[in-house]
Amino acid sequence: MPSPRPALVAVLVAAAALLAAGCGDHGPDVAADRADQVRQTALDAGLDAEVADVLALAARGASATFQISYPGEGGAAVLVSQEPPDRRVDALTAGLIVQSQVVRDGVSYACRLPADSQPGDDLECRRSRSATAASGTFTPEALASFTQELADQLDTVELTVETRTIAEVEATCLVSTPTAGTVIDGREPSVDTICLAPDGAQLLVDVDGQRVVADTYRSSVPEGTFDI
Repeated sequence: MPSPRPALVAVLVAAAALLAAGCGDHGPDVAADRADQVRQTALDAGLDAEVADVLALAARGASATFQISYPGEGGAAVLVSQEPPDRRVDALTAGLIVQSQVVRDGVSYACRLPADSQPGDDLECRRSRSATAASGTFTPEALASFTQELADQLDTVELTVETRTIAEVEATCLVSTPTAGTVIDGREPSVDTICLAPDGAQLLVDVDGQRVVADTYRSSVPEGTFDI
């Protein structure tokens, strides 16, 4: 398995690298159509129906409404809020917002602390062409790439689906494990895992030794979340 599956690594949520999310329509019909397309693509690529169902669930995440927090080290955290078409990612220190990226009504904003201010002070927000908030989900492009990569690696990994409780939610997890008899030479595949909420949002990504796991999840966002 090529290390470390760039499509998976690309969806890791981290304060140091706020990720780009897909744009466009997000209605329930669009979400269902996208999920059906992804499922059929996975089946056509030779993946099992159970695996295809997980990938279809991942496709639904782009149209879901949720708020998830991902803790980091030293009191850092990332809070991801999505209510399509609006999205927001907040970087926090000790529970206080120090940086945000917001997409509201189709307009992107980058928000930062003013000079000589402290965490918890009001942020200054400016329109930005490049600031696009992450959604805690696969972009369509990353999901398509990931599906193909899984299909290409069927001879070297075993794919299993299981459930785990993460952030008090029953999550659906796709686990990739090296097949029995894999030669240990430092280039063998690792055990990689993604876990999704019932709406397709990412609750855990554990790939190539990089692990991000949610500690809170809700299927709604508080009023005023996207105000700046």
